[in-house]
Amino acid sequence: MDQNLLLGQALGLVTAICFAQNSIIYRHLGQKVGSQGVAHIRMWLALPFVLLLTRLIEGSWLPTDWALSTYLILLASGVIGYFLTDLLMFRAYILLGSRESMVIMTLSPVVTAALSLLLFDEYLNLIQLLGMVITIGGVGMMILLDRHPSPIACERKNRSTGVLYAVLGSILQSISFLLAKAALGEGGPVSTNLIRNIGGLGAFIIFNGLIKGNAKEHFKILRQPRALFLLLLASLAGPVLGMSSQMKAFTLAPVGVVTTITQVSPVLLLPFDWFILKRRISAASLAGTLLSIAGIAILFLSA
Repeated sequence: MDQNLLLGQALGLVTAICFAQNSIIYRHLGQKVGSQGVAHIRMWLALPFVLLLTRLIEGSWLPTDWALSTYLILLASGVIGYFLTDLLMFRAYILLGSRESMVIMTLSPVVTAALSLLLFDEYLNLIQLLGMVITIGGVGMMILLDRHPSPIACERKNRSTGVLYAVLGSILQSISFLLAKAALGEGGPVSTNLIRNIGGLGAFIIFNGLIKGNAKEHFKILRQPRALFLLLLASLAGPVLGMSSQMKAFTLAPVGVVTTITQVSPVLLLPFDWFILKRRISAASLAGTLLSIAGIAILFLSA
């Protein structure tokens, strides 16, 4: 059994748990204070923790000996991943729902695996491909066979817009991950995440501070103790622990496999839907959950 592959897949599962927690909090706060403000302020909250984690794990506050191209690639990855992708996904969470948006994000592993093969010669064996197909099929079943009718025209329009945002987000996410993968050969996973974080935050500063001029409005969320606490939790789980785990996983397992495992967050959200939101869990959702679990089991057994 390949211990590195097994650890990489386990870290992918940790990332999925973090993403599930994030989607719940971001949707809740986005409906109350706006998705753009949430996306912006969480980057400020995450930065000192990523800096501290970089110092503790890799021994320095900032990497200073990389090639210029590495910094530029990671800054671009951060702009695409933390800024563009997350703005699209936060809007999708509000318009479409957390679980449904994350189901559409299962497009990302397919795009990522294909591009990873072309760019990095990362070949997947038949068992890994089977596990990916079963996992993605199970997660996709939850939305394709479990549609909720929207009798109001406005709701249908919001749903269509949400789907569009989620699809665009999944494509941009793949591009962001592949850029990060290209730079991981020179830097560590935590410092890689740090430079990506700086790139994402820089994009928010330029867009909201200089172009739209609404950054001060975003910081008003800091005056709300409950919202601040929830956003702090999401920042720690997402940009800090979740993304650092995913960057490390990329060094241990194929990008397509890791990205597939991180997409099982909709399965992890089922208990929240059932116990907290009191939503009925359909037979399609249960079948999709079991299928996804089987696919993940295959991926782990392939190690």
